[in-house]
Amino acid sequence: MLFLGITDWLDGFCARKFKQESLFGKVFDPIADKTLMIGMFATLGYLKALPLAFVFLCLGRDVLIALGGFAMMRSAYKKDLSPTKASKINTFLQILCILVVTYRLHAPSISPHVLFSESVLLGLTSLFTIASGMQYAKTFWRFLKNT
Repeated sequence: MLFLGITDWLDGFCARKFKQESLFGKVFDPIADKTLMIGMFATLGYLKALPLAFVFLCLGRDVLIALGGFAMMRSAYKKDLSPTKASKINTFLQILCILVVTYRLHAPSISPHVLFSESVLLGLTSLFTIASGMQYAKTFWRFLKNT
């Protein structure tokens, strides 16, 4: 997961730096990212490695973004759906959650400090998931009112 996150960031950085951005990349890179995140959260939820409420919160936000983004792309309403700062922080925290939980699942022994840190991370990620989800919901609500 760490390797995938780094290569995804590097790909986007290079595309912007060398002005090689394409419509295909702008549309399908976020779809690929969401697919990866949804798959990881669904798997960790299925393994009961993450609380199901947390999994459904993260999945719900991603479904909201995907449905709203598709609706906006298909309409004449052209609003930039670039990720907000809260959304970028949220994505970083979600990836970090996946890494920490995956580490916990494979480590021979875990200290109570790691478990406490994981709980704090899950709480912080939940807050950013809600905040960024509300930002997208507000954008989509405006879209629905204007169509």
